[in-house]
Amino acid sequence: MLRNRFEVLRPAGMPVLAALLCLCACKEGGNGPEPGPRPGTEPARKEVLSAAGACVQTHAKAFQVEAVELESTTAALSASPEAGKREAARAAFHRAMDTWQVLEAMQIGPALPRGQPGGAELRDNIYSWPLVNRCAVEEQIVARGYESTGFPTTLVTRRGLYALEYLLFYEGGDTACATSSPIVSGGTWAALSAEDLQARKRAYAAAAAKAVRERADQLVDAWEAGKGDFVKTLETAGSGNTVYPSVQMALNSVSDALFYVDREMKDMKLARPLGLRDCVAESCPELLESAFAGRSKANLRFNLMGIRRMAEGCGEGFSGKAFDDLLEDVGSGPLATTLRGRLAAAETALGAVDEPDFAQALTQDKASVRAVYDALKGVTDILKTEFVTVLDLELPQAVEGDND
Repeated sequence: MLRNRFEVLRPAGMPVLAALLCLCACKEGGNGPEPGPRPGTEPARKEVLSAAGACVQTHAKAFQVEAVELESTTAALSASPEAGKREAARAAFHRAMDTWQVLEAMQIGPALPRGQPGGAELRDNIYSWPLVNRCAVEEQIVARGYESTGFPTTLVTRRGLYALEYLLFYEGGDTACATSSPIVSGGTWAALSAEDLQARKRAYAAAAAKAVRERADQLVDAWEAGKGDFVKTLETAGSGNTVYPSVQMALNSVSDALFYVDREMKDMKLARPLGLRDCVAESCPELLESAFAGRSKANLRFNLMGIRRMAEGCGEGFSGKAFDDLLEDVGSGPLATTLRGRLAAAETALGAVDEPDFAQALTQDKASVRAVYDALKGVTDILKTEFVTVLDLELPQAVEGDND
């Protein structure tokens, strides 16, 4: 890894010894100016930032289109509970979630929590997983909280795509709330008739879909030229930029998004259900991401698509400027090739899971799910070591110290 870092700093044609002497001079000159941009890399870094911004904007607009359709179909279902309208709303949910799961791997700027560079908390307001609470949704059903004018700003566990999944797909009449919950201790849940429960779910779904569409609009506006224009914020990183005072800071923020593959995909979506962590049984399928729509495998597939578009390119066949091109620009072509190979291997491993969802696969062929985990670990092993070292990036705080 040390050799790779020197290769980053050594211009083409410069002898290794000369590059080392130059590096030492830069390191030892404590009172001197900060080192300037790495020769030959600054234009490439700017291109990666521009391409990343354009990629997020494209997918945000695609999600907005699906969010509009989801709002329309849930409103129609609320007005008339016909089976065909329920199926239309469910199909719209699947399309919206397909698009959103790609964006899950593109959490930059406005999608991030407040306090992060450019953060506006839009991601959690659309999809808060793993911060979810079925009981909170059921309490809202009883209280008709979805009818309140303040519903769009209530706790994220009561709305968003998670609430919509439960409302559209779960047909049971039981509650996940404990006996301490007012809807159980007070008997208000039990007092709901089956017809009233379903009617409230439909109305709730329509309100939740409307709130999601409004947040989708905000996300698009945040990236749109003449409005939030966060694409320009990324492109103009450097002196005078209040969000990203340096190109390196902006690049770090974009690279942080890649680590969704480590924290959420590998550890939470796979390791926990596989019984590798936070599970005392041989496996814990109840910890899978999609409990009601049965799309935990599909979610991971679209997550991986998002990761590849950020790492390899957002164009057809993952073409276009991205981090692999930046690695090649600094003389680490073999590492770029390895990264692409491991991402493709992860996709192959995912495709080898025959069952339609991980819930079935954990029972029928657990080894195939473990193979996906191992393939993703192959990706994260690179990201945590050579990748950040060669590009002089910092690991996200949530990943530092995690040797898994």
